[in-house]
Amino acid sequence: MKRTGIVSFAVALCVGTALNIASAEDAHAHHGHDLSGPELGVSIGYVHLLEEEEDALGIHAHLMQRLGGDGIQQHLAVGVGAEYLFSDEEHYALMLSLAVYPWRGLVLSVSPGIQWAEHEGETEAEYSTHLEATYVFTAGEYDFGPVVDYSWTADEAHYMIGLHLGIHF
Repeated sequence: MKRTGIVSFAVALCVGTALNIASAEDAHAHHGHDLSGPELGVSIGYVHLLEEEEDALGIHAHLMQRLGGDGIQQHLAVGVGAEYLFSDEEHYALMLSLAVYPWRGLVLSVSPGIQWAEHEGETEAEYSTHLEATYVFTAGEYDFGPVVDYSWTADEAHYMIGLHLGIHF
């Protein structure tokens, strides 16, 4: 996929998010929504693979459950995630996730896991770590917002800039 097209796609996602900030802030101010159930989230965006010097489309999905309760537990969530990069050589990963909700709609997560990558016709598995920062705006049981992700293994790394969409059950 051409870099210009991917960058344009990522910029359009971010601009679309920015245009909805005013209405999302009003929805965020409404505290009647229940976020205690599991959240199914999908992030889609522009990915740059550093070692391969390649641009691609990436999709990251997760299923998270907030711990709830009082104290620090209300600011934590655990879950599982998966990622797929539409690159010339396939990249995909499975991971466990821990998220922290430190302030308003800010979500910071760390996700250790295993990444499989195809190199010269062979699939190699490696330990990987994903770091992600998202700022979500809530509208009822849905949330959306910009996301930035950085992932690395011992041999390679990539970053993603895109849009997060989630639904709370």
